[in-house]
Amino acid sequence: MSVPVLFSEAYYRRVVAEFGYTTFDLRQFEFTLAGMGPDLLNARYLCHHDVEQYLGQTPSRRIITTGFGMSGLPHLATVSHILKMIELQRGGEVCQIVLGDLDAYNGKARPYAEVRELAEQFHEYSLRLGFETTTGILRSQEGYLPSLEAMYLLGRYVDQADFDGAEEDNHGYYAARGLVDDSMSFRRALSLSLMAADFLALGQTYDAVLVMLGVDEHRYVRFAQHAVNRLDEHVPLRADFVLTAAYTRMIRGFGGHPKFSKSIPGSAIDMTTSADEIHRLLDEEPPAPEVSAAYQLMCQMPRYDAATLLDLHAHCREDGPAWRRDVAVFADYVIDLIDLWPC
Repeated sequence: MSVPVLFSEAYYRRVVAEFGYTTFDLRQFEFTLAGMGPDLLNARYLCHHDVEQYLGQTPSRRIITTGFGMSGLPHLATVSHILKMIELQRGGEVCQIVLGDLDAYNGKARPYAEVRELAEQFHEYSLRLGFETTTGILRSQEGYLPSLEAMYLLGRYVDQADFDGAEEDNHGYYAARGLVDDSMSFRRALSLSLMAADFLALGQTYDAVLVMLGVDEHRYVRFAQHAVNRLDEHVPLRADFVLTAAYTRMIRGFGGHPKFSKSIPGSAIDMTTSADEIHRLLDEEPPAPEVSAAYQLMCQMPRYDAATLLDLHAHCREDGPAWRRDVAVFADYVIDLIDLWPC
């Protein structure tokens, strides 16, 4: 059985060293984005890749994008991504959320009817949380011809080694549990290609694209960057746009799992978790901010400012009455979020 890669600070340091990202510390984000200063950005996100280039473009000519595979009901980490996109949108950025129905259909071999139903529910849920479609884009992959065409055109610039190098660090952990093919199969390669094509399609309209993903998916962005860099005069696609990324930390999963997962029951708080269970799970987390899923969720959710997060950090370490109250209030907030899910 494959041993999971735990998303510790040591893991982050190895990733940033191996792939050339800026080392994570308080000076990581030294600029303002969507009205958020460096302190809050450093609390909300782990690291970034070339976001200064994104900020150098005219606001109307740049876009932030993220996406979710429709492999199961959303958990709180997914909810936090939607809320972060809303936070960025309200800060003046053009934003896109892609609902990965075709990604789950191929990458996770989910039934077509199931992924389409989930996409419709995710769409409604994003609206209920506050995503605004008059200024942003909220779409499925199914039927979106610009990305499907870009995927085909991109094919001649990618080879098998690119796909093999794009495996998640925890691929073996999930493959051993039968949740994904154990190799980069054709259907998984199609899923990854469409994700890259989603980025490329945006680059045909915008001068800068900022991809917001969890740090475990950093290889997907590199895959897309390498493919775009190979485009030449023989393809009717522009490559002279900026492709950048901002990465979030992972939230440690319950039950010894490396992260919250839609595919592993019991690893996360999701739309089916009862109110009592939410309070219990969060209250039983260890009083150490670096491993506490409760504190990690507080950082990910756009609920607290930077100063409050520092106070919560101290309360978590003290593990006294103040922390118990903090967790109870946060649990009630989480329950309210889950109640918005369209049944």
